[in-house]
Amino acid sequence: MSAKMNNHAVPTNHVVLYVKAGWDGVEYGACPFCQRFYMVLDLKAKVGSLTYDVITVNMARPPAEFKKFKKLPVLKHGDELMMDNDEIMQYIDDNFPEPDLRYDNLEAHSACLDIFSKFSFYIKNVSSTGEHLLKELITIDRFLERTGSRYLCGDHITHLDCQMLPKLQHIRVAASAFKDFQIPPRLTSLWRYLASAYKSDTFRKTCPSDQEIVHHWSEKRETTPLPESKKKVFLLESDPFFSTSVPQLNGN
Repeated sequence: MSAKMNNHAVPTNHVVLYVKAGWDGVEYGACPFCQRFYMVLDLKAKVGSLTYDVITVNMARPPAEFKKFKKLPVLKHGDELMMDNDEIMQYIDDNFPEPDLRYDNLEAHSACLDIFSKFSFYIKNVSSTGEHLLKELITIDRFLERTGSRYLCGDHITHLDCQMLPKLQHIRVAASAFKDFQIPPRLTSLWRYLASAYKSDTFRKTCPSDQEIVHHWSEKRETTPLPESKKKVFLLESDPFFSTSVPQLNGN
């Protein structure tokens, strides 16, 4: 992957997603917002006419074209260039409607509303304990237990899953690495949800390594430094690894 824009003629159904580069400034990094749209494009490409490229950008030394942008991801389609997440989602749905990833399940939406902010407060030491994060994880688990569905809004991935699954993976990996916080095995419905994600080739294809997730949060000055005992585990030069195992679940 390269951070250079390609101005050659491309098909009208071709889009480019610019995402955060990893620790080396070249390879795919760990940004849950970038992974969200990577998942969306991959799902759209499976059944429709959409084709896409994912290009990494080192925002520490961005190409001239990106200096006006403050954040990633950025979507490019022909002469259209956009960086607002809601705008990107609407644009993709309007121009590439299949498969339909929209959802209208307000209960599912509400169940997920606060979890990433509670995680961010915890990992950045605004909250001293993981109590509030655990409460939000329990909320999602109980919602999934009531619905019995594979994903948040049914048995197929929607935009809500593309938004939440990358965040849950960051919670799983980073909270464990920095805080020794584990998602409790007793939250079986939540673990079944994650197990469904890990069986999805789209999620596996777009998921950053554990090392990149840890690096992502290490870059934030509010985050407690990684314990010395774990630095060797998350050496960026080592082969990438991915936390995709789940506790033994009844019925699996």
